[in-house]
Amino acid sequence: MSDDQNSTLAVLSQPQPTGMGTGYKAAEADRKQERRKRILIAFAWACAVLLFLGLPTDLIPNPIFGREVPIRWWEYPIVGATVVLTFLWFAIQAPPMEFQKNGRLIGGVTLALFAVACPVCNKIILLLLGTAGALGVWAPLQPYIAVFSVVALGLALYLRIRTARRTNPVDSVTGEQLPAETEAVEIK
Repeated sequence: MSDDQNSTLAVLSQPQPTGMGTGYKAAEADRKQERRKRILIAFAWACAVLLFLGLPTDLIPNPIFGREVPIRWWEYPIVGATVVLTFLWFAIQAPPMEFQKNGRLIGGVTLALFAVACPVCNKIILLLLGTAGALGVWAPLQPYIAVFSVVALGLALYLRIRTARRTNPVDSVTGEQLPAETEAVEIK
């Protein structure tokens, strides 16, 4: 063996100082804790949207609200898709300023509410169109509004994912998200 190989082996065979690598372990634990917190917040928001859409539209039976028009088959999948997209919206890690841009989400959820609500129970529609207009004009438009709301929420989610990927780079080997301040280091 040459002297270079012996000196390299001597250095590598020395025990590591205690505490080495604990910073990485602490950072990994913090990332897992943050991920759990984000998922819990996303779940809470998804439940809130489910109640926001389900209770006043009487999709979730309750003694406070009622419906004059029976529930249509497509209303349950639209509410389910809205709840799932809301969960994903909040589960995605976005930059801090991105939380101020929740208008896309609010718009999509509001459209979904108008889409699944009873056409003659909606006071705004009744004032604008009357009962005949609500049943003859608004009710046939509701499935299209529902599809548009889910597409709008999907587009909002796509834009949020794109923004998150720009600010939170992904490790090309492991596929895990790296902290935003991490830069690639070249080994020479």
